Amino acid sequence: MKARGRAEALVSRYLAIGAALSLAALYAALASSEPLSAIRSFFVAPFGSAYAVLDFIESAAPLLACAVGASVAFRAGAFNLGGEGQAAAGAFAAALATAAFSGSASGPAIGPAGAGGSALNPLLVIALAVLAAAAAGAALAALSAAAEAWSGAEVLLTSFLFSQAAIIAVDWAVGGPLKDPASNLLAMKAIPLAYRFARFAPPAPLSAAAPLALGLALLAAWVQKATRTGYELKLLGRNAAFARASGIDSRLRGRALVASGALFGVGGSLVALGAAGRAFVGMTGGVGWNGLAAALVAGSDALGAIPASLFFAWLDAGARQSSMLSDLSPDSAAAIKAIALFLITARVSAARISAARIGAAPMRRGRRP
Repeated sequence: MKARGRAEALVSRYLAIGAALSLAALYAALASSEPLSAIRSFFVAPFGSAYAVLDFIESAAPLLACAVGASVAFRAGAFNLGGEGQAAAGAFAAALATAAFSGSASGPAIGPAGAGGSALNPLLVIALAVLAAAAAGAALAALSAAAEAWSGAEVLLTSFLFSQAAIIAVDWAVGGPLKDPASNLLAMKAIPLAYRFARFAPPAPLSAAAPLALGLALLAAWVQKATRTGYELKLLGRNAAFARASGIDSRLRGRALVASGALFGVGGSLVALGAAGRAFVGMTGGVGWNGLAAALVAGSDALGAIPASLFFAWLDAGARQSSMLSDLSPDSAAAIKAIALFLITARVSAARISAARIGAAPMRRGRRP
């Protein structure tokens, strides 16, 4: 019976994707004076060259890290809406850590180890920057976990509010006191090339960010499917009261929320240390929200987040390509992507939010169901 239910859910998900893409193609045809060109540029152009393919794979890396973060929270019944702010905090922390440990905050761009300047190896600096990003995202998520534990505040609400506050603070710092005075951009100084993720096939942007995100997804999938912690998280998310009666520590939900924030923070670091190469105003560009949508499509499965993230990265790439290669305006291209996102995620969003509320209710203020 369970296998049949999973099969039906999978078929329903693919039908939703097919309907979304069909409606998106219809919109593209109606919004363009050259419908075939618009459809081709949106759906095919991202695969038109090796560079384009590597570009959209690279853009899927931070999205995948965020999707895995969302899936971790969803498994425990915590609907984390703070991913965008947690990713922004992570990107900002990574940029600050890189500047501090490489010495680039007060001096010229520093070359590879041994070429001068830095006492730390570039690989170590990158590792410290990613850890700083994870800590920043985790700290922001911990505020929501603490608020729920102490006062029963709804994670759905607090995570979003803390996220918005973080985004405002990060944008103010990046575009204000920490802005690069030598640049017209609202951005910090560019991170020296030696302290960014190495590219595999320059000038294509594909970098070490992609295998790092993939490794995190595989690790999370192993935890979900092959460990006691994964089983307890699943049980806690499905029925918090039964999980507590079975002896599962209810604080595991808060820990999952913190781990989710750490993964969102890592996703932000993949932006700053990857193709962007710096922290700038609006740097996450919706990666947290797209990660949330990808996790919904994947059914909170970390392994399923891999194809889901590639799919959403393809939608992003298609929106960019169609606005450049056809007469579709950037707004129309964004509308096509929005249509697809809405139809794909609408089927599962309401159910996930409802499950999160039901699972959290018995835990608030220590009340029994």
